[in-house]
Amino acid sequence: MGNAGNKNSTEILIRNHIIPAIFIGITVSFTIFALSLFHVYIVPVAKFIVFSSFASTSFLLFMESKQSASRISKFVKSYIIAGIMGIAGFFISVHIGIYYSLAVVETAIALLLVITESEHPPAMGIGVVFIFERANIFALAFLLTGMVIIILMDKFLNKFIYVLKNDVKVEIKKL
Repeated sequence: MGNAGNKNSTEILIRNHIIPAIFIGITVSFTIFALSLFHVYIVPVAKFIVFSSFASTSFLLFMESKQSASRISKFVKSYIIAGIMGIAGFFISVHIGIYYSLAVVETAIALLLVITESEHPPAMGIGVVFIFERANIFALAFLLTGMVIIILMDKFLNKFIYVLKNDVKVEIKKL
């Protein structure tokens, strides 16, 4: 039983922590690769800040899945809110200047995330991206494509990789 317990705790460590950590790198790499193709053909300048938001989101979803900010629904709502507000900020920056636009947009994003109960910190960077870069439908499609990739990777991890500790306890009792 002692040896089986060590084996199972090692399996939990590998499947619940090490593999998801590796998946962060895989997800971000795959997202960067896919979006770099998208960038070359559609988006004039890569949205590099988006990649840091995607990496932070991947860490939250894969490694801190028990946190309230790590829910797919919060991730999706927060990125959509931030994207829309960032696009609005791009258009108002022409009239009020980029610094004021950043302040207004980031404040609005924070308020909307709280009001809609979709607090997901990595989304705050998305508004900045759309203010600094050219906001258009392709930029929004760029963001949505990355979101879909992260969601698919998260679903894959949840279905095939994670080991539930209760399942391991059942397996130990069978031994």
